[in-house]
Amino acid sequence: MIVLTSQQMREVERIAIEKMGIPSICLMENAGKEVAWEVKRVMEENGLSSAVVIAGRGNNGGDGYVVARNLYNWGIDVKVFVIGSIGSISGDARVNLEAIRNLGIYVAEVTQKEHLKFLEKTLKDSDLVVDAIYGTGLRGEVTGLAKEVIELINQSEKFVVAVDIPSGLNADTGRVEGAAVKARITITMHFLKPGLLIYPGIEYAGEVKIADIGIPSRLAAEVRPSYHYVVSQDVALKSRNPDTHKGDYGKVLIVAGSRSMTGAAFMAAKSAVKTGSGLVRLAVPLSIQPVIQSALYEAIIYGLNEEGGVISYKSLSQIFELIEQSDAVAIGPGLTHEGEVSKLIEDVIRNTEKPLVLDADALNALVGRLEVVKGKRVILTPHYGEMARLTGLKVEDIKNNIFEVARSFVRRYEVTLVLKGARTVIATRDGSIYINSTGNAGMATGGSGDVLTGMIVSLLGQGFEEEKAAVYGVFYHGKAGDVAKKSKGEYGMTAVDILESIPEALSEGLKG
Repeated sequence: MIVLTSQQMREVERIAIEKMGIPSICLMENAGKEVAWEVKRVMEENGLSSAVVIAGRGNNGGDGYVVARNLYNWGIDVKVFVIGSIGSISGDARVNLEAIRNLGIYVAEVTQKEHLKFLEKTLKDSDLVVDAIYGTGLRGEVTGLAKEVIELINQSEKFVVAVDIPSGLNADTGRVEGAAVKARITITMHFLKPGLLIYPGIEYAGEVKIADIGIPSRLAAEVRPSYHYVVSQDVALKSRNPDTHKGDYGKVLIVAGSRSMTGAAFMAAKSAVKTGSGLVRLAVPLSIQPVIQSALYEAIIYGLNEEGGVISYKSLSQIFELIEQSDAVAIGPGLTHEGEVSKLIEDVIRNTEKPLVLDADALNALVGRLEVVKGKRVILTPHYGEMARLTGLKVEDIKNNIFEVARSFVRRYEVTLVLKGARTVIATRDGSIYINSTGNAGMATGGSGDVLTGMIVSLLGQGFEEEKAAVYGVFYHGKAGDVAKKSKGEYGMTAVDILESIPEALSEGLKG
């Protein structure tokens, strides 16, 4: 699903107006009418009778005036507060402001602190608030009266419907710029915005709905969108050809495990099997080979040279022999970073052209050695902590600027990046950003990442390109978590539950 930045959305609107001849006031009318219909529905379903529209001086405020006019025409008690001087409002917004004043709708300015008391009282006496202060027109941090108004809205604890994006929320990053309205529903115009799809933006936007405001959707192609929200129709799976055999579905190798972390190796390999690999080879320290073999019947288990339960550098030639027999390789789950593991991983990466998935301890091995992956067919799967170690950035700095951090990393190292989090983000070599839509809090459990590694390498082995393997793997990993949640709940869910839910998740993908 296409996602547009605030600048791209403005450009699409400009093209619609200037090249397609769609009057700007028609777009405003359509936007306001769509929001008004949603407000009416909410009010009827919840037995609400009065609304207050809080508007800014720009086009978002103009949308709000259209909302007010329609609510008034439907017999709903509505009042309007304008943050700033009415005299400063111009253009289409001015036309719609004059229309509601001519109808006799109550309109008040909020230009000084003394006006806040009456606004506070009106909020207390009203059932619902329409936030039309900034939308995507926000410039810089919210301060002064606007900040105090936003705080009053949040303190009122009323049902809030935001127009386009909650005021104070950065439409492109999801950051709160000083203060932001906490909405129950956000009606965004024609295309999703990145800031609505990641935290903390998700918590402020509430339920997000897309309003068709009369812009031809094909115009999005003219601004070259690079953000995508991954939903089921984007990752539909094809049914398999009946006339096939296991050799048609890829041979993958997973190098994983240590004496203290046999589970990581097991789950990575088992998930690759569950995702449909034709043949899975798992290379582990020799001492844990019998343990894994007794629990995992569908994979071929190889015992590697080890030292103290950790794969040793002496196993390098064994690993290369196995790589030669494989279509794709995953390295990292449960390896630890003891002994010469880091040097071993570096030499494997340096000397193979096979597509690689690097996770967990393979990522730790790359700290200070990242140049070795540059330009390789590599998918990195760090969580925020691992990304912080790789880049030297603080976790909070990554979270606050996730898209730019991911894009800059990929630009520098020419790899595919899966940055794992509450909303996992995939950054690809062509500059695209994919935001995943599946998954839940129950997946924040040990071993979940190992399952993802197995799924991605399985798809690589089946012939998916790196970008597609990453996007599909993340989506169906989250989908499996959602399936597991239905029967186990978020508190009791384990990585094994996610693993066992992979077939059902993939089956649902065939329906898409």
